Amino acid sequence: MRRGLHLASDLVETMLQAARAAGPEECCGLIVGTLDPAPRALRLVPSQNTHPEPRRFFEIDPKVQFDTLRRLRQSGETILGHYHSHPAGPARPSARDLAEANDPDLAWLVIDPLAGEVAAFLPRIGDDGKIAEFRAIPLLG
Repeated sequence: MRRGLHLASDLVETMLQAARAAGPEECCGLIVGTLDPAPRALRLVPSQNTHPEPRRFFEIDPKVQFDTLRRLRQSGETILGHYHSHPAGPARPSARDLAEANDPDLAWLVIDPLAGEVAAFLPRIGDDGKIAEFRAIPLLG
């Protein structure tokens, strides 16, 4: 996914609509797709934001995660990452997002519903073996 994530415009629009509808709370969900020959998102799996402070943070419902993983076992598809909104912007990871990141292979898509922007990032591991920063990756049509 280092070279980008293929994401159709209808999926981008679905994320923007979800973010606008959820405001002032953060929306969230999973991105499901395939890795070969290149990472391609095929669908979104929306989740209720189960964080106790949904206006400031997000947490994907663990049941949604487990159910999605179970359905994907025999499909050849995988979870490519997840998305969440920042209701007041911007479309970039926050310090809290960096603190919560734990898998360098999962894309983080951040939605700014006010600007109508969706941006994608991959966590990068630092010299200490921990997530050190996010690196922007292109969203490809």
